[in-house]
Amino acid sequence: MQVAIVDDSRKDTEKMVEYLEQFTTETKVSLASICFETASAFFAAFTGQFDLVIFDIDMPGMNGVEAARLLRKLDSDVIIMFVTNLPQYALAGYEVDAVDYVLKPVSYGDFCLKLRKALRYVERNRESRLLLHTTEGVVSVIPREILYVESELHYLTYHTFDQTYRVRGTLTEAENSLHSPSFARCNNSCLVNLRHVSAILRDDVQVGTALLKISRSRKKEFLEQFTRYLGGMKP
Repeated sequence: MQVAIVDDSRKDTEKMVEYLEQFTTETKVSLASICFETASAFFAAFTGQFDLVIFDIDMPGMNGVEAARLLRKLDSDVIIMFVTNLPQYALAGYEVDAVDYVLKPVSYGDFCLKLRKALRYVERNRESRLLLHTTEGVVSVIPREILYVESELHYLTYHTFDQTYRVRGTLTEAENSLHSPSFARCNNSCLVNLRHVSAILRDDVQVGTALLKISRSRKKEFLEQFTRYLGGMKP
């Protein structure tokens, strides 16, 4: 797993590298880190190779929040985490979908806790492609690009950003094939990708441009799954 540390403080950078090595020793999770003193140096080397990027917020030139905004334009899925001695700016992480932030001076306990959360998001991004046997042939779909799956009679319609795909099957079969905590049923006929939920309005959930009904029988479980997803927790 590739980790980028973007921080102008050599002392803080060395400490985080030490913590990553300690975490690897304790958990056997392989983490390879590359360090950059400035955001410009990071972007000069960036080719989409990183699973996790740790930005210091207070840096000369382009600060960590500005760098994160730019990174989001280049890579919508990479996991971002902040380290900062300026907690008042940490809330800016929400606009770039940062997984969390760690306050300086960085302690191993806090760093390890936030790192575990970040790695859960990384694993969730590492989804294999799903093969759909449509009437027009076999197509390969990336699960995270599915907005929702709709069931009608003996057929399923997979709604993605660009297209819809109709296949024969049941919603239970779709759940089993996706097998991901980011998917949850909002009613007996719709399986929603929680990644793309933009709003929950009373008994409706907005996914992309679609407004889907949340059934009374499914509402409690759906909201609980959505809450767990936002927290980066496995069910």
